[in-house]
Amino acid sequence: FSLILGYVLALAIIALAIWLTLRQLRKIPAPALLHGVTTSGETKSGRLAPILFWAALGSAAVLLIIALLQSSTQSPILFFACGALFLIAGLAGMSFWLRRQERRYRRILPITRLLEMGMRNTVRRPGRSMLSIALVACACFVIVAVGASRREFGAEVLLKNSGGGGFALVAESAVPLHQDLNSANGRSELGITEEDSALAHLSQVIAMRLLPGEDASCLNLYRPQKPRILGVPAAQIERGGFAFQETLEGAAANPWRALELEAEPDVIPAIGDYNSVRWILHLGLGQDFVMKNEFGEEIKLRFVALLQSSIFQSEILISEENFVKHFPGQSGYSYFLLEAPLALAQALAQTLERDLSDYGFDAALTSEKLASFQVVENTYLSVFQTLGGLGLLLGTLGLGIILLRNVIERRGELATLRAFGFREATLRHMLLFENGFLIFTGLVLGSLSALLAITPHLAASGAQVPWFSLALTLLAVFASGILASLVAVHFSARIPLLPALKAE
Repeated sequence: FSLILGYVLALAIIALAIWLTLRQLRKIPAPALLHGVTTSGETKSGRLAPILFWAALGSAAVLLIIALLQSSTQSPILFFACGALFLIAGLAGMSFWLRRQERRYRRILPITRLLEMGMRNTVRRPGRSMLSIALVACACFVIVAVGASRREFGAEVLLKNSGGGGFALVAESAVPLHQDLNSANGRSELGITEEDSALAHLSQVIAMRLLPGEDASCLNLYRPQKPRILGVPAAQIERGGFAFQETLEGAAANPWRALELEAEPDVIPAIGDYNSVRWILHLGLGQDFVMKNEFGEEIKLRFVALLQSSIFQSEILISEENFVKHFPGQSGYSYFLLEAPLALAQALAQTLERDLSDYGFDAALTSEKLASFQVVENTYLSVFQTLGGLGLLLGTLGLGIILLRNVIERRGELATLRAFGFREATLRHMLLFENGFLIFTGLVLGSLSALLAITPHLAASGAQVPWFSLALTLLAVFASGILASLVAVHFSARIPLLPALKAE
């Protein structure tokens, strides 16, 4: 169906383009058409451009204010709309500037005469120049917005308000442990050797009870009926930490304390990760997930807070007191959070896995845990970035065609300049400056609009934007546009001088 729909839409767009072209050619007298004139020579005043500019800019400002006042859940959508409106405003403002410059050119920058000639030529056909700018701007908007939305995790997981909560390691054991890993006696009972230097830097271990079940993260395509449940001890509730997407009113200081709130007999306060609760469980803050406890009784896990991109995307968290009450058969602790220096985390993980191999102890860096959850989102982003790259390729081909047509229509002008003594290299540079100005303008407009659209992501923890790869991508965009210009410039050098002068 999608192929048929795409084919029909492509035919419709082609038919619309043909109709608009013929409609424009009908306004040109037949003698002019016989002489190769394809434009009426009349330029629209562009009265709509300033109206569109102020309307889009005003709407973007209003949305920006609303986004700053709204919750963090709605702000990304509003910021993206704000970025799109800013792009529209930028294109409208550029269109107005080009049409105004066509009627009365003003030198606004201390630039060389050759570059000034190139910029002056861009206002000869403002509509065509705007098409070039819009092609590049839209491509850059998609590429930057998608590329910058990727998340990588590193040392920021040691921040207490990050997705890692300040813990360097997260571990699970196949056999529950009943000893305290924070004490030397507990480690000794488990057979952990204290000689290893990495153990000396183990600051704190938070042990949690675990009810095995289905994965509740986005790695699971189906809605779990019996998700994994973690019993959060009082030590973690007192400690706090982790970033929260949504919390109950008045619980922002330490949302973990909401797990200890008294509720109805069959209601248990719970905390979940926002992505898992929203997209997998299809629930939200204040809503209930219904399941059965160990006694076959129906219980409601009511979400009192939602974490933001945390290591708990596979689980639902309740207080240890409620866990023991409803799942008493799950004795011991099978889920562990370990606080230690990041540089020694890998060595510490290897030591614990070796000494606790009889218990099936498996430890991983919290950054790796977060990255595993991010795989799904990054995969979707890669798909959209690939589509954006394909659109960029098509846009570059379209840009090359536009530039080539410009050169063909101006062959008489170029031949006249050569006859007046302008060197061929000088004319090439002028054309490159002209096209480079259009490409650079589109690149700046698209990039700035995209950065505004993803401001919430840039402000979030773990938003390590791959600036280097983005810069390379934008450089590739600019280079591809310049390459298309070089093709057009190369064609201009092959224009016969005498026939072009005669036609002129």
